[in-house]
Amino acid sequence: MENAESAPEISPKEVAKNAIAEQPLDASHHLAFAEACEAAGEIELAFAAYRTAQTLGADAGRTGPKISELAAKLPDRQGMDHNQFFRFKTLMDELLRLDPSGRFSLLDVGGGIGRLSQFLPDCDYCLAEPWVNGISGTDLPFADHSFDYVVSCHVLEHIPPGDRDRFLSELARPARKAVVLLNPFEVPGTAIEERLQLFLDLTGADWAAEHLECTLPTVEYVENWAKANGYSTRVRPNGTLTTTAAMVFVDYYGHQSGNAEAVRRINEFFNTRFSHLLDSEDIPNAYLVTFGLDGQSLD
Repeated sequence: MENAESAPEISPKEVAKNAIAEQPLDASHHLAFAEACEAAGEIELAFAAYRTAQTLGADAGRTGPKISELAAKLPDRQGMDHNQFFRFKTLMDELLRLDPSGRFSLLDVGGGIGRLSQFLPDCDYCLAEPWVNGISGTDLPFADHSFDYVVSCHVLEHIPPGDRDRFLSELARPARKAVVLLNPFEVPGTAIEERLQLFLDLTGADWAAEHLECTLPTVEYVENWAKANGYSTRVRPNGTLTTTAAMVFVDYYGHQSGNAEAVRRINEFFNTRFSHLLDSEDIPNAYLVTFGLDGQSLD
């Protein structure tokens, strides 16, 4: 009788991620995940994971030195993809407007590999990202009012319309002071389906396919949701659609042609020289929506 093929070996990172999915509030699992990410050379994710572990109660003697060590190894954020940099800077500016001390607790829902943590070094940061650490934004394991602020960046448009009320309610539940939502919304007259199809046809971007499938939400929808739930709302246009679209193609074709250094220089220029000039009233790429909870002032 032939021996059955052995099961593929599971990496330490996957083991830790699976453990987090089972016990998402156990800081030891988040610490093991951070250590596995560091061992795999994933410095940015390891940095966010160590900070998440520390926020959830891991021994500061094990997390603090690692956070400091990895902070010195992070890539220069000025060379980061401009569209991502602009999002994180926008969120940073809004959160520091709400609390200039920077010393608050923050839950980052759908935050990818946790790059927002690099922009807010003094907060108690926690990442919830299903494909990274197994924590779903539609079923958050955290207690009510357990974070000062909850943020979600470019996530709502990936949620099917029928699930959006639940998603927004789940964002608000663990927040004490405010929810900050940065998101592309439907802007009439901006060739929405045509440009998304162009992104998909030319770059194969999965996000464009999901935007088309789920459709973009409207500002009126989130304003009505906030009003129905008794939350104050502040809405501001964010970015410029044409610049954002052009930078998608710059990044894609620059890397396709092997010109990574040229792409880095272009990103650095836009990040350092143009980021304060890009909020368009007429053709924003997104809107920054802040919900004030329990009477929280948004002024």
